[in-house]
Amino acid sequence: MSRDKSGNKPGEQELPSTEDEAELRREAPEAASSTPPASAPAGSKADGATARRAGSGGARTAGRWTTGILLLTASGALVAGTSLVGTGSAGGAVDVPYAEVPAGPLTGVCPQPPRLLAGNTAGTDAEFSAESTSAKSVVSAVLLADAGNPLPAAELSSVSDGSVLQGIGGGTEAPLAGERTAGVVRETPVSAAALLSAEPADAQQVTAGATMTYTAADGDLAGLTAATCQAPANDLWLVGARTNVGATAVLQLTNPSLTPADVDLELYGTAGPVEGPGTRGIAVAPGETKSVVLAGLAANQESLAVRVRSSGGPVSAVISQNLLRGLTPGGVELIQPTAAPGPAQVVSGVRIQNPEATRNLAKEEGYASVTPSLQVAVPGGSDAVVNVRVFGSGGEAVLAGGGSYNAAAGTVTRLPLDTLPEGTYTLDITSDVAVAASAVFSRGSDAEKGTDIAVAPAGERLGSEHLAVLASGDSALSFTAPEGASEVRLAAVTADGVLLAEKTVQLKAASTTVVNPADLGGPAAAVLVSATGAPVYGAQIVTGGDTGISVVPLPRGTVGGSRVQVGVGY
Repeated sequence: MSRDKSGNKPGEQELPSTEDEAELRREAPEAASSTPPASAPAGSKADGATARRAGSGGARTAGRWTTGILLLTASGALVAGTSLVGTGSAGGAVDVPYAEVPAGPLTGVCPQPPRLLAGNTAGTDAEFSAESTSAKSVVSAVLLADAGNPLPAAELSSVSDGSVLQGIGGGTEAPLAGERTAGVVRETPVSAAALLSAEPADAQQVTAGATMTYTAADGDLAGLTAATCQAPANDLWLVGARTNVGATAVLQLTNPSLTPADVDLELYGTAGPVEGPGTRGIAVAPGETKSVVLAGLAANQESLAVRVRSSGGPVSAVISQNLLRGLTPGGVELIQPTAAPGPAQVVSGVRIQNPEATRNLAKEEGYASVTPSLQVAVPGGSDAVVNVRVFGSGGEAVLAGGGSYNAAAGTVTRLPLDTLPEGTYTLDITSDVAVAASAVFSRGSDAEKGTDIAVAPAGERLGSEHLAVLASGDSALSFTAPEGASEVRLAAVTADGVLLAEKTVQLKAASTTVVNPADLGGPAAAVLVSATGAPVYGAQIVTGGDTGISVVPLPRGTVGGSRVQVGVGY
């Protein structure tokens, strides 16, 4: 963390010198009787896409001022208490103050659509050519108002220049008490990275979300992929890429903020960490999307994990992956961040096709990689003992070898899943050291018709108000409660902005339940998800045509304000 010239962290009050402390002791009665301010003054909201991004920085500044005021007040109380010691009475405990931090604006970065590399490019100087004649890239977004309140304002804009692609909400007419309305935008065409932005409503972050969908029926990038428009961050992990023969992996780094970002990459392959020039100090300017060709940094990797760390502005990160099997398209996928490394991970939405058909296809030249697998990255310095349990619709399924294996430190290890029967599964992973994980699988069994690929990242536990915007395709929602029985409450949002009645789905322990959004009462543009009981995990599975497949993680739930404890003392 950076410090100012006085050596203090941002938001900390400079400590008094010896002379200042003596003066404060003499003035202790006045300090003890002073009344602290109730709160810091609130800043006004900015207008427009650029102003809103700047407004988030203003909110953080206001939070720092609030912290500084409380710290100064608490410091005065501490000095006053010290001056009373020795009067014959016992010293009393000092209450540690809290700073109220308001909810921030919602920001979701929709990734740049997959594009075909032109020539033998490497590093960050990527060149692209037209991907196909039928390629289509669209963004769908949904904004949900609080009960009895009008829709807040939000917009879908271009990251690069801030131009508005589509406005959402912003009405003044309030619905009936207890009723929630929605603003829905379906299939807005995009050709570059887009940004969904919305200011908080009172103390709550706005309930909103967006999903980008790419489809193409011809060309080297034939296939289907979808991705959640993700919140930018300063530390992200992506697992499941490959850079061997026929595979192209391009890391997209997008900076939607007004602050320059300086990005460092850590790469882990099948044989260990991959180091080399070009992985440190990648500058991503405000409003810029920078493409990094991973084969230029880590060539011939069958399994690759990438850690993205940003100082300065937060970034979004996805890996645009496509395969060619000889002259036949092998699929396209936007690999999204997985859950941060930890001793327990849950991967949802793993769709396994007929295993016999997959094994027969894998015997064809260039098709060995269609075998489904779990890929586990071990970033630390200690080897891992990994245990995997698999839950299908009928309960726990048995993996060959019992699902226990060793993974070397600093590597990405693959566990084949080709013995599983056809179905939708959830992988429950435990390890004695922190790991990151994703599942990689394919759809399609005819070498002449080609295949598509999907990468399912590990997800976080579900809570309240997860707004899953449905991709443009056939979507299904997969849920699992690995540790015990639970339930999810699902409410569909229609294309005309109506929130339908909530339906409750009971989840059996250690079993995967697949829900078709059409069964929730009508055609749905999004599904509002809330989970209670034992931990629940889920994902959206998108299919299209004979081979198209993609997995979309469920977004984080609505975030409210929080209380931050302020440190007191010298």
